[in-house]
Amino acid sequence: MTPETLIGIGFFIGMMVMIFCGIPVFISMLVASFGGFIAISFGTMHMTLTQFTDAIFNLGANYNFAVLPLFMLVGALAGATGIAEGAFSSMHKWLGRVKGGLLYTVIASNAIFGACSGSSVAGNIVFGKLAIPELKKAKYDESYSMGCITAAGALSTLIPPSMGILMFCMVAPSPIIFHGERMTISVGTALVSGIVPGIVTALALAATVRVMGVVKKGAIPPASGERIPVIEKIKSLKLIIPILLLFALIIGGTILGWFTATVGGAIGAVAVCIYALVKRIPLKKIFHCIWDSALMEGGIFPIIVGGQIFSRFIALSGLADYLSNAIAGLNAPVFVVFLLVMLLYIICGCVMDIVSIIIITVPVIFPILTALGYSPYAVIIALCFMTEIAGLTPPIGMNVFATANALRVNPSEIFRGVIPFFICEILMVFVIAFFPDMVTFLPSLMGKA
Repeated sequence: MTPETLIGIGFFIGMMVMIFCGIPVFISMLVASFGGFIAISFGTMHMTLTQFTDAIFNLGANYNFAVLPLFMLVGALAGATGIAEGAFSSMHKWLGRVKGGLLYTVIASNAIFGACSGSSVAGNIVFGKLAIPELKKAKYDESYSMGCITAAGALSTLIPPSMGILMFCMVAPSPIIFHGERMTISVGTALVSGIVPGIVTALALAATVRVMGVVKKGAIPPASGERIPVIEKIKSLKLIIPILLLFALIIGGTILGWFTATVGGAIGAVAVCIYALVKRIPLKKIFHCIWDSALMEGGIFPIIVGGQIFSRFIALSGLADYLSNAIAGLNAPVFVVFLLVMLLYIICGCVMDIVSIIIITVPVIFPILTALGYSPYAVIIALCFMTEIAGLTPPIGMNVFATANALRVNPSEIFRGVIPFFICEILMVFVIAFFPDMVTFLPSLMGKA
């Protein structure tokens, strides 16, 4: 172990201690990076000052980072224009009359809404408010219903455009070495990689609802409601056309190479703004969505800057390479390493938000798993999904608290009801990790992987 690696370990532990003591994540990362650069350069300030002046300026001026607020704006306006309500109404007509139909509707609506929101919290809040009154009226078990709503929000991380995948690609070391070859991560390919896992996960959540209806008597009431003519069901599909068009515009254009993901975000934002004007959404509400997106970006960007600087320190210390070689030297089965990574994410989810988990762990974890032979895109999808699952764990569980706050309920009720769905999603992470063809199938079909 080199002195630089020892320094990397020491300051990484120091950063985690600061976070657990309640110091903001971006401050903890910047303080650890500042001290680490000074220690590695043996007290010389030149490299440290360069990293904390020129590097931060270059990060702030990087055009690619504009993709985050643009997709945030797309998601905010999608909620304001009633796109989510349209998806819920359409799916309710198709699925509402079967046993468990309202929860199937929540799951399907989240998957569809994920094609324009990219945010699990947005889905939790929107569908929580839409579905809970209907679920109460139909006498569904309230705890399991709220658990299903919260867990289904994670589909927005798999269905592109996903904020988690975008952020992962921004902070992941690139190029990487995979099977002895240098490989550059493509944002477009990473986004498309989540589509098939997202669909399979939605089906798995629906299966969990079905199982709950059998195992826990009374949790899922019998089917009820008026029979809806097929013609009316077909007509309801027009409500999801705006989402499909927006999805085709952003993701289709990115994959076909017409424009980059950043430009796609801008085009999507303009398109949904025009749609909002056509729907006669008040200008005040549109500007409020723009303001909210700017505030969200203002909260996230300092963490991104801190994470980028800390990632440079980790790379300079050689910590990621040392850990990769050490794990390879142990000859431990790769699935054991993956289990440890999952455990780490669950622990992190107990005390940190999703953005912080990605920023802190990816520079270290991503190279380790790809060095062990895991498909880079399977790792991206699995770890992004894992960050969302970590948001279901107590005591913080950001997704749980967002849903609880929107519904004005005690978070403990949701923590209790989310357990079966939490287990389902954990199993899906294993499926994604050990069957990477699920992730690479669609990009390969399109000639992108």
